[in-house]
Amino acid sequence: MSTSFDDLAQRISRSDAKLGETIRRVERNWATGDPEDVELTELISVTLMSCIDNGLFSTETMVRGFNVFSDEFFERQLDSLRSGAYRAKDYETVRRESYAASPNYRHILRSLGQVLVNWKARGVSRIVDIASGHGLLLLYALRTLGAATGVSVDISPVAARFASSLQRTTGWGMARFSSITKNLLASQPSELYGPFDAAICCELLEHIPNPEAFLERIGKCLVPHGRMFVSAAVRMESVDHLTYFATTTEVSRLIEDAGFAVLSEMSVPFVTTRPANSQKWNRLVADPSTPVTYVAECQI
Repeated sequence: MSTSFDDLAQRISRSDAKLGETIRRVERNWATGDPEDVELTELISVTLMSCIDNGLFSTETMVRGFNVFSDEFFERQLDSLRSGAYRAKDYETVRRESYAASPNYRHILRSLGQVLVNWKARGVSRIVDIASGHGLLLLYALRTLGAATGVSVDISPVAARFASSLQRTTGWGMARFSSITKNLLASQPSELYGPFDAAICCELLEHIPNPEAFLERIGKCLVPHGRMFVSAAVRMESVDHLTYFATTTEVSRLIEDAGFAVLSEMSVPFVTTRPANSQKWNRLVADPSTPVTYVAECQI
């Protein structure tokens, strides 16, 4: 376990001892010992502490926000398991109730890191991040692809300001990162400074009532044979989730219907302990009571 992770856990424990112990336990249960996982733990821990030290938010605010989110998540998740649907039915309801960045899971960042190896080999130089929220994934891509430029696009000016603040805090993508506030469906590719070689679209599809339209518009922002890294929440209720995916196959079919070919994909069960083997892993992914995060690399 990294030194920076221990430092972060101690800060959290001083605000909430139970939460501090919980994150230590989850880290132990999911740790693989791979150098890549150790590096990612270190990276996220250092980034969070830099955000705190630079005044983007406080430890207390982070802990309070996480606890509120978690309480709401579990209460709604139980309800969705009974009903087979999400409570929210329209975007206006979501907008009134919440605007919060969804949690980023380590496997999304790890999968993106693997995809970036392919993008570097292909010479990807221009990236757009759709509904980027905090902008961490795009900034991570620019950190890895030292010659690439990136545009963070989000409908919320709050997200744009935070993404710009995070860029200044991390220093990643200096002079290669820009953030704009636009509605993707109401914008032409040229308004987003496209076309692009690749797109990132994570933690979006479940939040909107018309995900296929968004995917089609992303395709129009890419060069021929452009790549996309995408994620979706499956059977995972939240205050701002609108589109219910019952299986990972529903997500992959949606992506293909929008004109993309799925090149590689991975599904990870949302559980507190890493499954001991591939059989248990796949069984959890197929279990209708287990929330799942789906990620894929695609090509238009």
